[in-house]
Amino acid sequence: MISARGELPRISLTQRRAVLAVAYQVRIARLHGVDPRDGAFRTRWPKGSVRSERRRISIRLNGLDLFAPGESVDLAVHEAFDRFAAAVSAERVKDLVQWAPPVVARDTRTGRLRVHANQLTTALARYRLPHLEVPAVVCGNPPKRQLTFTQAAALMLNVFGDFIDGNLDLICRLCGTAMEGGLLIEKSVNTAAMIRQRFPALEL
Repeated sequence: MISARGELPRISLTQRRAVLAVAYQVRIARLHGVDPRDGAFRTRWPKGSVRSERRRISIRLNGLDLFAPGESVDLAVHEAFDRFAAAVSAERVKDLVQWAPPVVARDTRTGRLRVHANQLTTALARYRLPHLEVPAVVCGNPPKRQLTFTQAAALMLNVFGDFIDGNLDLICRLCGTAMEGGLLIEKSVNTAAMIRQRFPALEL
């Protein structure tokens, strides 16, 4: 993806933002020690479900049901997640929900909006800024089941884990600071700073 000179040909601003949002989701998944084999693909999206409707709404983060019930995952008491979330700036949190907005559908039984995609970055945003009003994409034909936290995390690791591991320099270059880079690639701030000195930063 990156040339020997550190160049990143033909990748748009939207794609750069998507890569950084994915890096955050993979990092959150790894914080919880999720096994990538843990049932991530049991829920299938109906054909064209996300793209069939592009209607957008605005909603407060605390009005969303993030994950399927039946699994006890309390992010508020998870020490590693708490430390990670505290290190992410409020501005970056706002960026993430703009770049990767929650994809939602209304539960026919409860009437509440359930998140069906971008669950992990939405969880981070709600943890940090629960009253923030964010854009959400309404999917007209959602899957029958919402993913649990473990399934959403395993899905991200299965699909994107190797990509992120193979592009750590890119992640550092996309970050706003060396501190953010170190946070995402699980290296020291000094290591992230050296990467950012070796290759030019990429604008977002």
